[in-house]
Amino acid sequence: MCQINELTRATELFFSKHWEHSSKKSTPYWKWKWDWASSVPYHNKGGVYALLDENNRISYIGLGASIGGGKYKEHGISRRLLSHVIKKDPSKKGAYVPKSKWSNIKDIGAIGFDYEDSYLAASLEAFLIRELKPLMNSVSKK
Repeated sequence: MCQINELTRATELFFSKHWEHSSKKSTPYWKWKWDWASSVPYHNKGGVYALLDENNRISYIGLGASIGGGKYKEHGISRRLLSHVIKKDPSKKGAYVPKSKWSNIKDIGAIGFDYEDSYLAASLEAFLIRELKPLMNSVSKK
């Protein structure tokens, strides 16, 4: 399994091929060290998230894309994490814990895209999974 530095290098390789560097926009970047109490990284954007286990290895890479409408239409990362990865901590107000399937997760990182560039998120997710082969992305679904 890979670590954050390998994920960062693979992300940089992806953007060297697929980001318009002549534009004035900064290349998206990963945010880590979530405190499990505030909003998840890039909660208000669509993008890619990575789950880090207790050994500082990337165990899963996922897509948080919002294709719906409504008041929070661009909140793909937070919607996905709340649906599948985290839940409210019943013992602490305003805090979160991993769902049982993800009990070994100690950190969640994310890379968010502005709405006009969010179509790249699915490509980045597929590229990172192909290049890094995180363990939980390889588990066959039964």
